[in-house]
Amino acid sequence: MLKKQRDFLRIRHAKEYLDGVRKNPFFLKAPPKRWLMVGAGALMMTGIIAGVVGLTYIPMFRLTGISVSGTIVINPDDIKSAIQVIVTNHGYPLIDRQNIYLINTSAIESRLMQAFALDSVNVERNGTVLEATVKEKITTVVLRTKEKTIFLGLDGAYVRDATAEESHAIDVRIGTAPATEGETLAALQADMPIILDTQNDPATSLSIQSISHVLDIVTSLKQRGTAVTAFAFDGATTLFTRVNTDQSYDLFFDLNHPISAQIATLAAIINTPGFSAPSEYIDLRFGAYVYVK
Repeated sequence: MLKKQRDFLRIRHAKEYLDGVRKNPFFLKAPPKRWLMVGAGALMMTGIIAGVVGLTYIPMFRLTGISVSGTIVINPDDIKSAIQVIVTNHGYPLIDRQNIYLINTSAIESRLMQAFALDSVNVERNGTVLEATVKEKITTVVLRTKEKTIFLGLDGAYVRDATAEESHAIDVRIGTAPATEGETLAALQADMPIILDTQNDPATSLSIQSISHVLDIVTSLKQRGTAVTAFAFDGATTLFTRVNTDQSYDLFFDLNHPISAQIATLAAIINTPGFSAPSEYIDLRFGAYVYVK
């Protein structure tokens, strides 16, 4: 009985000390203040953020230049200015937006496609320089009559007359005039169709269907390695066209029927084993009946 009472008192006294009832106040260890812990954590986090932000401002990582290639009609300086504005206005707070490695090239490409008439654009980093390579979209078509040379829109409607310099550049492109040594020709869009009206027809517009077929021919032949020099129309409402190419032969197309089928026929002929390129033309206007001369 005495042993049980002794053990009970021992446990009770020990519990009193553990609970702090009999602790010596002079030896109490003050718990750390909560605000000190919060302040230390905030100070550490601020230091980390400041260090990361500071690294983005290192001079060796800053954008030093912008280059643009592939432009013909569009002023490359306009594209450079647009890229600089995009870089300046888009980024993260506090972070240096001129840091070459933090510039979003995909966002630049997307905004350039919206701002300019482009078929494609590619923006890459080369050291601390942004290099933009663009391909302009065809926005006009040349129509040359016996009276004058004009530009048409993709809807076939009149846009404006060609200048004397542009008319000369067109002559050089289609081979009716030579380019003198060192001559700087007026800028013309790459792959821009040039339509020659062979009749005494004072036309100032073409049907949207004719324009659409002409563009399809240019694109399809280019994909097969054939460049188009010019289209010959026998009047503005003609159904047929003769396509002058960089090959030894020209091509005849029917503009009243799908171009894809005529291109497929052309591919079948050219890919035939033993095909010998003709010296004059391949006529694709009559479906399965193809005439070669």
